[in-house]
Amino acid sequence: MAKKPHVFFIMTDELRADTLGYMGHSTVQTPHLDAFAKDCAVFTNAYTNCPMCAPARVSLATGRYGLSHGVLDNAFAPVEDEMSLYSTMSHQGYHTINYGKIHYNTPGSFGFEEHYPRGQFAGGEVGVFGVTDRELLKKSVYKKNEGEVSLVIHGVNPQKPEETADSLLTQAYIKRLNDLKDSERPLFHRLSIIDPHTPYFPVEPYASMYDYREMPLPDTWREDLSTKPLLHRYYYRARGFNRLTEEDFRKSMASYYGLVTHVDDRVGQVLAKLKELGLYDESIIVFTSDHGSMMGEHGFIEKWGIMYEEVSRIPLLIKFPKNMLQGTYEAFAEIVDIMPTLLDAAGIDIPDCVQGQSLLPMLNKEPGAAKNEVFGHIFTGGLQREPALMIRKGPWKLTWYPGQEELHDRLMNDHCLKFTHMFLEDVVEGELYQLEQDPGESHNLFHTPDYADIKEELLQRLTEWRDGLGPLADLEDMQQARNTVNNYHLMQGDNLARMQTLMRAGGTVKQLVRQGIKK
Repeated sequence: MAKKPHVFFIMTDELRADTLGYMGHSTVQTPHLDAFAKDCAVFTNAYTNCPMCAPARVSLATGRYGLSHGVLDNAFAPVEDEMSLYSTMSHQGYHTINYGKIHYNTPGSFGFEEHYPRGQFAGGEVGVFGVTDRELLKKSVYKKNEGEVSLVIHGVNPQKPEETADSLLTQAYIKRLNDLKDSERPLFHRLSIIDPHTPYFPVEPYASMYDYREMPLPDTWREDLSTKPLLHRYYYRARGFNRLTEEDFRKSMASYYGLVTHVDDRVGQVLAKLKELGLYDESIIVFTSDHGSMMGEHGFIEKWGIMYEEVSRIPLLIKFPKNMLQGTYEAFAEIVDIMPTLLDAAGIDIPDCVQGQSLLPMLNKEPGAAKNEVFGHIFTGGLQREPALMIRKGPWKLTWYPGQEELHDRLMNDHCLKFTHMFLEDVVEGELYQLEQDPGESHNLFHTPDYADIKEELLQRLTEWRDGLGPLADLEDMQQARNTVNNYHLMQGDNLARMQTLMRAGGTVKQLVRQGIKK
C-alpha cells in the first residue's frame, strides 16, 4: 500500500481573501503566496461558514455547520460527540501536530497528538487587547477604538520582526521539520498563526511599508446604516466606530496590510524549508484563514455581528502532490469542505456525519459537482435570541436577522445605548444584494417590493437548508450561559478574572446537547 501523503497546513486568522496579490490586490505585497498559488488549486470564491474564530475553526475541523456542532460564538464548546479532521487522521495513522492557536473550546486538543500553544514561544507581552508588558508599552504607539471590545486598530510595534510571538512560533514549527523529515508515519503538521488578527500593530519595516495617506478608503466608510439590520447599527455605535476619523481608517488599513506582508514572509520561510528538505513536491499543502476583516467598509473595522463579503470570504490554496489539479477555480467552496477534501485526497473514508463535500469531484470536472450556494451564520451571545443566517446563491446574497426587536431589552440598564433614539429607528430584518451589480453591498433590497419573490425564494431555501441539517445544537440550553457572559463582557477592571472563574465553573464555555437528545 502506498504511503499516504504528508499534509502541511498553514492557517492564519482574520485574513480577508482580497488582500493578496494572486487575488488581484494591486497594493499589498505577497510575493511568496503569489508564487505558491501557481502550484495550487486556487479557490477564488471560498467562504467561511461563520466570520468568528471558534465557530469557523470548529466547522473546519468537523466539516459541519455551526448550527449542528454547537459552537455558535466564541464562548461555547462543541456538542459532545463531534469528531475532528485531526482525530480522524490520527486514527488512520497520521502523526497530528499543531503549533499555535486552536480555539476549539474543547477539554483536549481535538485530535492533535501534540499541541504547542503560541504562548509557549513568547512571553505574552503583546496580546489581542494590547501591550501587556510595561516596558514595551512605553515604546509603543497605537490607538484603540473607544467602546466595547476595544482593540488596537493601528500602531507600530517596537519589537524586531523575529521577536514577535508568531515569528517565534513559525521558527519552532520550521525547526521541528528537521526532526520530522524522515518520519515513517504520514504527517499532519499544522501551523496556526494569529496575524493579521488584531492588534493591527506591525513591527518595522512592515509598519512603514504602506503609506496611510495613500490608502484608498472604501466608498461605504461613512455609509448611512439606516437600511441595515439593527445589530449592525448597534455594533457600529457600541464599538465607537462612529468616533473614528478618516485618518484612523487609513492608518488601520496600512497597519493591516503590513501584517499581511509579514504573514507572507513567514509562509515563504515555511515553503522554503519544505523544499530544502524534499517535502514539498509529494505533499499536500494548505493555506487558509478562519475569516476576514473589515477595513472601513460600512464604517467597520474587524468583525462582529455582520456577514459582509470582507469577513465572509477567505483565502484557500491547496497544493496537491506533484502540483496536480493546479489552476484557478471560481466555483463556491466552504470552510466545511476542507475536512472532506483532505480526507478524500489522503484516501480516507469521509464520515457520514460530515456536511461539507470533497472538492475533488469539482476539481476533476465531474458533472454537477460544483456548488452554486454557500451558507453561514453569525451569533453574539447575550444580544441575539437565535443566529442570523446567510445564503449566497449565484449572484444573490441574503442574510436574515430574527429577533432584533428584543435587542434593547437584552442590554444592561447602564449600557450607553440603552434608552436611546437608536431603538426608535426601523427594524430591518435582513439584507438582500445582487453582488454582480452591487459588489459593495450598499443597496439593501430586502424590503424592496420588486424583489419580494427573490427574497422569499432565498428565505425558503435557507429554511430548507437549516431543516435538512438533522439534529441541531440546543439553543435553549445556552440561555443562562449567554446572559452571564453578556453581563461580565460589559464590566471593566477584574473582567478577565471574572470570566476565567465563570469558565472554570462551566458558566461560559459550555458543552451543548442536540435538540431532541437527552443529556
